Amino acid sequence: MEEIVMTRGARITGNPVIYYQPVLSTCDGVIGVEALIRMVHPQRGVLPPATFANALDHPRLARRIGCLVLDSVLAQGARWHRDGLPLRVAINVSARHLLDPEFLNDLRGALAAHPGIAPEMCEIEVTESAPLLDFPRAQRTLRACNALGLRIALDDFGTGSASLSYLQKLPAQTIKVDRSFVRDILNDPRGFAIVAGVTAIAAMLGLNVVAEGVETASHFQLLETLECHVMQGYFFAKPMPADAVPAWVRSFDLSKYKSHLIPSARRISQDVMNDGFLVAHDLRVVQCTKALQGNGALPDRILGPEDEHRCHLGFWLARQKNKYTIPTEISRLHHRLHGILREAHPLSPDSGQVASVEKELVAVNERLMMRLRQWIRLRE
Repeated sequence: MEEIVMTRGARITGNPVIYYQPVLSTCDGVIGVEALIRMVHPQRGVLPPATFANALDHPRLARRIGCLVLDSVLAQGARWHRDGLPLRVAINVSARHLLDPEFLNDLRGALAAHPGIAPEMCEIEVTESAPLLDFPRAQRTLRACNALGLRIALDDFGTGSASLSYLQKLPAQTIKVDRSFVRDILNDPRGFAIVAGVTAIAAMLGLNVVAEGVETASHFQLLETLECHVMQGYFFAKPMPADAVPAWVRSFDLSKYKSHLIPSARRISQDVMNDGFLVAHDLRVVQCTKALQGNGALPDRILGPEDEHRCHLGFWLARQKNKYTIPTEISRLHHRLHGILREAHPLSPDSGQVASVEKELVAVNERLMMRLRQWIRLRE
C-alpha cells in the first residue's frame, strides 16, 4: 500500500506533524484544541488525511504512530500550560492502538513524561467510524482512562453502524457530531433532525456535545438555537501548526463571530426542536434573498414541485399534522414563498425585477413567521 510505505518513511525521518484545530464554546471562547496528524511528503508536501488514514491503523504502524502522537501532543500541551495557555487537548487514538495490550502503559508513560499537563486537561477521541473488534477490551481500557482522569469523546458520531451501542456502553463524556451532518443542516431537514436529536439525547444523558464542520455563520446560529454551544470548524479556524496557536487564541474575539449572526432569524417557540426548524427556515429565506442578489446559490429543496413538502418548514409542518390542524393561511403563505422563488429563478441579478421580487419574498415571509408565532403561542 502506498499509504503504508509513505507513512513508514515519514515515521523514520520524523515527518509526521501535528496540527491543532481550536474547539470553542459560544459562552466561554476557546476551551481547547483537537490534535490532528498530518504527513509531510518530500515531494508532495502536506498530504490530506484521506491519503494516509488507513495506514494509521496498520498492525505494524498503529502503536508506533500512536505513541509518537501521545508524546508530541502532551509535550505541546505542557508547554502551553507552562506559558499560561491552559488549553484542553484532544488526542485521536486509532482502534488498533486502543486495543493493543500496551496502550495503557503507553498512555501512563506519556503522562509521566509530561507532568506539566494534568490528565484532566486531556481527552481521548475514539472514532465511531472504525469498528472496535474487541468491545469488552475497549470498555475496560476506556474505563481505565477515565480512572486516570482523562475524558473520552466519541468522534465522528453517527457515521458508524453502532452509534447507539457505543453511546450506551462506552464510558464517554463527549459526543462529537460528524461534520457530514453539520455541513448540510440548512439543506437537509433529516440531517438537521439528526443533529437536533443527538443534541437532545446527549443533554438527557448528561453528555457534552461538540459540533464538527461548522463552516458558516448560519451553521453557528442554528447550532446555538439547538443549544449546542461547543463547536469547531473552518468558520472559526482551520487546523494550524502548534506555534500558530497562542497568537490565534489570544486574538480570538467571540463577539466578532457573533456579529455575523442574522438578526432576522428569530426564536419564536419555547420548544428547542420546533424553534430550530423555524430558525432554519428563516435562515434559508435569508440565503434565498442573497441568491437573488447574485451572492451564492439557492439552498436545496426550493424549486422542485414537491419541495414545499421537503424543505425544513415543510418537513416540520408534516409532523405537526399528526397532532394539529395547520391553519390555511400558513400553508398558503408557505406555498407562495416557493412560488415566488420558482418565478424569480430565471431572472438575472441585474434585472430590474429582482428588487420587487425580493420585497415580496421578505413581506410574505414576515407574514408567515408572524402567523407561525401566533399559532405556536396559542398551542403553548
